[in-house]
Amino acid sequence: MGNVIDLLKKEYSNSERKKLYPIIVQVGVGGTGSNLAQQVAQMMSLFGQQGYYCLADFDEIERKNLKNQLFVEANVGKKKADILAKRYSAAYNINISSYTEKFVEDVSTLLNLFNVDYQKIEGFVSSYTVLPILIGCVDNNYTRKIFHQLFEQVPNLLYLDSGNESAVVPSDFPQRPKEKWTDEELTAYNESGWTGQVVCGLKLKGETILEPVASRFPEILEDDDEIKKPSEMSCEELSSSDPQRLLTNRMAAMAVCTYITELFECGTISNSMSVFHAKKGYMRSEPIESN
Repeated sequence: MGNVIDLLKKEYSNSERKKLYPIIVQVGVGGTGSNLAQQVAQMMSLFGQQGYYCLADFDEIERKNLKNQLFVEANVGKKKADILAKRYSAAYNINISSYTEKFVEDVSTLLNLFNVDYQKIEGFVSSYTVLPILIGCVDNNYTRKIFHQLFEQVPNLLYLDSGNESAVVPSDFPQRPKEKWTDEELTAYNESGWTGQVVCGLKLKGETILEPVASRFPEILEDDDEIKKPSEMSCEELSSSDPQRLLTNRMAAMAVCTYITELFECGTISNSMSVFHAKKGYMRSEPIESN
């Protein structure tokens, strides 16, 4: 049987169970992130969860984004994070911030996003567990390296990283329509883009309790010469990015939500990683190993 980490446990036998005050910074509001933003906002409202929620993404909405992201035609040309923050702040009557000034490409930017004056909460020292939560919904390892650096530098952090496989498409996609693909190209496409995972890293009081994604998959930190900053990618590279499936993005968001739901409702973490297959319709989580 797996171990359960209780983040709100009593400090003394006669003390009350603490309340959670999450400081959530979600980087990336594309295919997975736009779906996740709605779900996290709804859960904060449903559970009456006090906290801070910030959506960070420099990208503007393009027409191609309408196929698998939660945007409409009227949003085209506007910042993704701004649109989602305003929409779900109004829909769920909670305060959601957005950061769209630049790509998150250094630790100092991340630290500034977490710099929230939570000390105004009445009785926060004795009654609350203030937990910084980083949610990564990005599709590049350069940014994951920044996330890993933050994890190593700060004493307390819950870091949920979502990643999923892209569909394999011909090099001239989308110029050549699908009906003109070869049988081999169709097979490669039909058998790819369905899988993904969420890794839960946790650090408390300077001690790593659960290893973050780059520790579990060290290749993320390798091949420096091949990893580009998002701001250095050309328009051609961005436009030719491998497509992601709508259902895969939604399952990735749901996988992240299993951790957020348990945290909001129970104050606990019981899994260290979740994997899923959207085509086969399953999700499996890896319980935290008992000490």
